[in-house]
Amino acid sequence: TCALPILSKMKFLGNSILKKICKIAFKEGISEKFHFAHYKLPKQKITTPKALSRESFEKVRDLEIPKNCPSTRYTRDLFLFACYTGTAYADVVRITKENLFTDEEGSLWLKYARKKTDYRARVKLLPEAIALIEKYKNESRNTLFPMQSQDMVKANMKGLRVMADIKEPMTYHSGRHSFASLITLEEGVPIETISRMLRHGNIQTTQIYARVT
Repeated sequence: TCALPILSKMKFLGNSILKKICKIAFKEGISEKFHFAHYKLPKQKITTPKALSRESFEKVRDLEIPKNCPSTRYTRDLFLFACYTGTAYADVVRITKENLFTDEEGSLWLKYARKKTDYRARVKLLPEAIALIEKYKNESRNTLFPMQSQDMVKANMKGLRVMADIKEPMTYHSGRHSFASLITLEEGVPIETISRMLRHGNIQTTQIYARVT
C-alpha cells in the first residue's frame, strides 16, 4: 500500500511495465502476492495532432529565408516534403532513389518501410514533392536528401516558427499531420486511402487526424 501513491504518479508506460513485472513475479513464484492486481491503469489521453492551419502552412511555404541561413532553408524544404508526402523525420533521412517507382501511367510514387512500424508506405508524389527531390538530387549521395541532425531540425523549426509568425505549436512531425489534414483530407481523399498512405496500424489512428478538420 505504501507504494501506491508513488505508482499513481508514474507515467502510464511505467505503470504498465511495473504491473506486468509484478504479475510475472507472482506467476513464477518469486512473489507470494500479485501486487497491484486491483490497481486500474489510468486511461491514456488521445491528443489532437498538431497540424498547421492552411494559413500557417502557406506562411511557411512562401517564407523568404535569408541567403545566410541555408540550414534553416533546408529544414523548411524537408518540412514541406513531409507536408506533401507524410514522411516522418526518421524516414525522410533514409529514403533513397530505390524507393521511387514509376507506374504505368508515368506517375512517380514513393514506397518505403516506415522505421517506426516497419509497415510499407506508398504515396503518389505531388509535383511539389518531385520538385524538392530534383532540387537536392546528387548522384554521389545515396539518399534523396542530405543528412541534417534531428537536433538541428528541431532548432531550425523553432526559428521557422518565429520567422513565419506562426502562433500554434510547430514541430517537424506537424508536417506529417498536415499531410493528413490539409493535403489529403480537405481535398476529398478517403480516410481509408490516407490510412494506407501513412501506414497506420489501424484506421482509428487516422481518424484522430480527421478530427483536425
